[in-house]
Parts: sequence; C-alpha cells; structure tokens
Amino acid sequence: MIIQLTTRAAADALADYLRRCDCDVSFSGERSLRAAPPARSQSTRDAAIELDAYLKVWQALHPMYGIERTDDD
Repeated sequence: MIIQLTTRAAADALADYLRRCDCDVSFSGERSLRAAPPARSQSTRDAAIELDAYLKVWQALHPMYGIERTDDD
C-alpha cells in the first residue's frame, strides 16, 4: 500500500508507528510511504485488514493529518 500524507513530519510519525507495529515501511517520496503488514498475517485479506486497522488507529490519534491510501498491486 502507498500512503500519502500532508507533511513530512506526519510521514515520519506514521512510519515510526507502523514500524513499531512490525510493518515493513519505506519512503517512496517526501510525504509518501510504502507499507506492508507484518509477515505474521495469515492471508492476504487478513493482512489488508490488519494494516487498515493500524492506519485507522493512527488517524484517530492524529486527526489533523490527512492520509490518502492506494493499493500498489
């Protein structure tokens, strides 16, 4: 999944949070992340649900930052 954020600080904060959740995260731009769920996920569907849940929690904690998500199939 590719995630676009409104600021570099938001991208840094989200990257740190997702890494603490054992997600694989890399920057693909100044305010853009490429994120994958932890390897422990049991199926593709479960993995997508898990990553989506992490993003919803982060958004709830940081409502001032906008997030735009796209699949990177």
